[in-house]
Amino acid sequence: GMPAHIVMVAEDDNNHQAQLNSAVQRLTGVGFDVTAALIQGAVEPALHQYQRDNDIDLLVMGAYGHSRIRQFLVGSNTAKMVRMSDIPILLLR
Repeated sequence: GMPAHIVMVAEDDNNHQAQLNSAVQRLTGVGFDVTAALIQGAVEPALHQYQRDNDIDLLVMGAYGHSRIRQFLVGSNTAKMVRMSDIPILLLR
């Protein structure tokens, strides 16, 4: 099938592993050849490094609404990726 990488930037715990495994099963079930990675660190640099290391040419990210206060305090990882990415990004809502 078509290759796909599922990358989660989060603490390596049972909850995040279960979420990642669920996503892998969904994509595998519809024919993708899935590589999964659970990596730690700051989202933007971690994803950029993974993208470079694995020659990724399209990034698909969720675009979820956050409160204005939260976005002001921590910013949006998706918005940061859109501004800084050197490859196309497909945003899903």
